[in-house]
Amino acid sequence: MKPIILVRHAQSQHHVNGLTGGWTDTGLTDLGRRQAACLASRLKQELEDMPVRFYCSDLKRASQTAEVISREIGITPQLVPELREFNNGIAAGMLREEADKIRRELTEPFGDWQPYPEAETWRQFYLRTAECMDRLIEEQEGLLLLVTHGGTLVNIVAWWLQLDGEALSKISFNAHPTGISVLRTNRWGSHELERLNDTAHLYAAGLAEGVPKG
Repeated sequence: MKPIILVRHAQSQHHVNGLTGGWTDTGLTDLGRRQAACLASRLKQELEDMPVRFYCSDLKRASQTAEVISREIGITPQLVPELREFNNGIAAGMLREEADKIRRELTEPFGDWQPYPEAETWRQFYLRTAECMDRLIEEQEGLLLLVTHGGTLVNIVAWWLQLDGEALSKISFNAHPTGISVLRTNRWGSHELERLNDTAHLYAAGLAEGVPKG
């Protein structure tokens, strides 16, 4: 099977204006657009002459990042709503401090916790992501390039490594804006995590400032 390249969207308005993430639908900042352009240049070099199938979340911060990449690599992305970030229910569009007031107490098991009214549970989020990936790899004819979100990216890596949803209550990792992760199958058929959250292009271009840690 061809590699899967995962990219988190560039810096979004919600990173700097105090809004929640999740299904809050904000576009890129000026810094985010520069980060996306830097990412696009790197991907053009890495993907040159390779057959690519290109998908992205339909939220603005992901689709705008994908549009910048598209101009460089000459491939139009397909919007996939299932690649969205965690559905945070009525907390979408709220300031973080307002959302904190309605956040529900953590319950066990973690996978069945619903942090906000009308939100997904963490198990539902994981299953949505996993079912989407099962479908995309069935259709895969070339390298798969996905522009998505931090939480979704964590789910995809867990799906690839065949970790169940409960494992996500015990593990995590940062996925910085425009970080690149690569999933690959080795010659024995084992699933490998070849690269995780590679942001070398941002540091080389002096664009790592403002990269949030969550």
